[in-house]
Amino acid sequence: MSMDSGHYYLRDGSPCYEQPTKAGGTRGINLRWDRHLGLVPSVTTVLQVLAKPQLEMWKVRQGILSALTLVRNEGECDDDYLARVMADSKEQAKAAAEEGTRIHDAIEQSFVGGKVPEQYVPHVNATRLLISELFPGVSDWIAEDSFAHPSGYGGKVDLHSPSTGIVIDYKGKDGDFSDKKKLAHDQHYQLSAYQYGLGLASNACANIFVSRTHPGCVAHHLWATEELADGLGIFMDSLALWKRLKHYDSSFTNQQQAA
Repeated sequence: MSMDSGHYYLRDGSPCYEQPTKAGGTRGINLRWDRHLGLVPSVTTVLQVLAKPQLEMWKVRQGILSALTLVRNEGECDDDYLARVMADSKEQAKAAAEEGTRIHDAIEQSFVGGKVPEQYVPHVNATRLLISELFPGVSDWIAEDSFAHPSGYGGKVDLHSPSTGIVIDYKGKDGDFSDKKKLAHDQHYQLSAYQYGLGLASNACANIFVSRTHPGCVAHHLWATEELADGLGIFMDSLALWKRLKHYDSSFTNQQQAA
């Protein structure tokens, strides 16, 4: 029986990403086995039901780059070579994701009073400066707050301000952003779901793009309240589709699954 990919939360908002096994280890969440916990999917797990053309194009690009750099072994058949190309491209994607996580964690530490690793000080300083420029006077920032909403989803929010309703999400990217390529696509689905899930007032929200390859280089996109309202509608439609596809009603009104 396959595990359900993604992150899940208990109804009190605490993360529940794994469950213990009888052998003493851990396993991923399986909705058939773990229905009694009344889990809710994360915002990003819900949004997996939507196509992500930009992400898919990035994966294709990584595969092409791997094929261009990997030398084909003498006598190697197509299947074996393609398997090596796929493995290499996945390693590149994994490395990028891990570096993005380290940068994200460093920014979080700067807000909770933790120690920022020296190599990530430029990333943190540039991000903090940009936030202060975008939202001057806001001082009640809360980092990494998790929640579960009665409609049946949860999440962990990079940064938000309870007094203003502003939500910020960081995204790791390669490059110095000088090519002026579009960075913001559908991230307002996620931001609006966080804002609504936390019960915050309507306000503009932001994505901050932090370069993985050029320390101290950042960019941003502000989402207006009208865009966020549209994004929330799309997210709620996605949540309904996720429930239908999974045959699992994660809403708090479904008492049977939380029994």
